[in-house]
Amino acid sequence: MADDMKARGAAATLLAFTPEELEIMHAAGGVLGEALPLARLHGPQAMDLAPGLRRQLGELGWFALALPEAAGGSGLSAVEHALFFRELGRRCGPLDVLVQALAVNAAEDAALRASLAAGELAVALAEDDGEAVRLLGAPAAAWALRVGPDGASLHDIEGVTGEIRPGLDPATTMTRLPGLPPPVGGGAGSAVWRLAQLGAAAMLVGLAEAALDQIVEYAKVRETFGRKIGSYQAVRHPCADMALRVEGARCQLWYAAASVKSGRADVQAHLDAAKHLANEAALANADSNIQLHGGIGVTDEHDAHLLLKRSLLMSRLFGARRGLLAQLLDAQLED
Repeated sequence: MADDMKARGAAATLLAFTPEELEIMHAAGGVLGEALPLARLHGPQAMDLAPGLRRQLGELGWFALALPEAAGGSGLSAVEHALFFRELGRRCGPLDVLVQALAVNAAEDAALRASLAAGELAVALAEDDGEAVRLLGAPAAAWALRVGPDGASLHDIEGVTGEIRPGLDPATTMTRLPGLPPPVGGGAGSAVWRLAQLGAAAMLVGLAEAALDQIVEYAKVRETFGRKIGSYQAVRHPCADMALRVEGARCQLWYAAASVKSGRADVQAHLDAAKHLANEAALANADSNIQLHGGIGVTDEHDAHLLLKRSLLMSRLFGARRGLLAQLLDAQLED
């Protein structure tokens, strides 16, 4: 009883960020803002995580935020993990960054873990495609990571060739492989899956925030019939709905991160709720952003479609709508 009350109190306290956590958030925002402008996604080249940026992020310790110090990590918590990936999501950052961080936490071999944490090796996410496998991430990745609720596994794919297939998200390369070699690392347990859900939810919240920011800035300068479009209820009300979706998803994200940190017994239910609300907020906000921009919002030159395409991808990874709702229906919460 006392332990349960202590855990609930710790989770509630963590909803107010410490100065150190805020410093990490601002530092991440500064680095990512400079390295990952949205304009980069309008070029013809692949936009996966570049080797130079991967090594830079590794040197800064971003891949090992939630890894214990004894294992060579920063020894921080799920809260810092979520804060970082929210900033990445706001900039439509590469999915590879999340996959790299998950691989660091999944690796059991110390030498491999150190190389992954330093950004020396690239990792792509493996998703089943019937009897084949889809890899999401840099085609030159030497390792593939498969993550599920019951465990994660690392596969050495250096020298394995696949077929690059067209994908919806222009910032994520998709490669189809006939299969994966046997796993050479990873293990059972839900820890990596929980970090995956939390990181994906954080990126989706960041995308929802970015969509809201885009339309609010546009509504301040775009004029029709001699008035800023932000003065019309037909624009203000959808913007208010977008803000409410962001606030709900963001609050649940922070509570889920705090639940992971404090070890609540019902942590999985809070993670499922965070991922579901983040899915809904990102998809709805990205769509509203396009609609409220009018004709320019559907052009390839504008940034709005990039947020929607990334949201569609992220909403299907580490928990999609139907599965999450089914799990939440039977979830047992602490008092």
